[in-house]
Amino acid sequence: MPSTSDSPRHLWLPAGLAWGLFGSMAGLVASRGAAPFDTPTLLWLHRHATPALDQTAIFFTIVGNTGPMVAAGVLTTAALARAGWRRAAWLFALGVGGSMLLTQAIKYSVARPRPALWVSLRPEHTFSFPSGHAMDTAALATALFFVVPRRWRGWWGLAPLFALAVGGARMYLGVHNPSDVLAGWSAAVGWVLLVQLVATRWPQRDAALA
Repeated sequence: MPSTSDSPRHLWLPAGLAWGLFGSMAGLVASRGAAPFDTPTLLWLHRHATPALDQTAIFFTIVGNTGPMVAAGVLTTAALARAGWRRAAWLFALGVGGSMLLTQAIKYSVARPRPALWVSLRPEHTFSFPSGHAMDTAALATALFFVVPRRWRGWWGLAPLFALAVGGARMYLGVHNPSDVLAGWSAAVGWVLLVQLVATRWPQRDAALA
């Protein structure tokens, strides 16, 4: 697992790919209003809806909402600071908190309306691009990648799986296009990696995580 002490060249490629994917989604939305796979994917998901999937999607939407994600971010930052890893705490907070602020800035800049292919079980009325749920959960998962102690790293894979489930739930409920979700995931990953890349120029005082 990389850390802020690793050579930054290992992060440039994934960061570039993440921002490239985000730029592709943003370009499609700006030029065409949607990605060609947006409507077909949503309609396919809706055709396979079941009561059990409805409840699962609602669950992941609630757990992946802004409130729980902010709480998770604050608690993790506090735990890192209390353990003496102040640098890691600052970088984690910048990664997750900065991504959340970036979400809102992009939403109001793009001002994309929500998809309206059917009446959702949990309708939304804010702007659609990018998905805040997808971006918040992906930022949290990516930031955790750099701070989870080595003895717990086997559990880290649950975090990206959770982000994937939340993004899928948003599409299943019909409140986000796939391009919204892809843009959220990629912008979050790109932002957190950018924070880590910038941090390689900062002096390091904390001991390595063990």
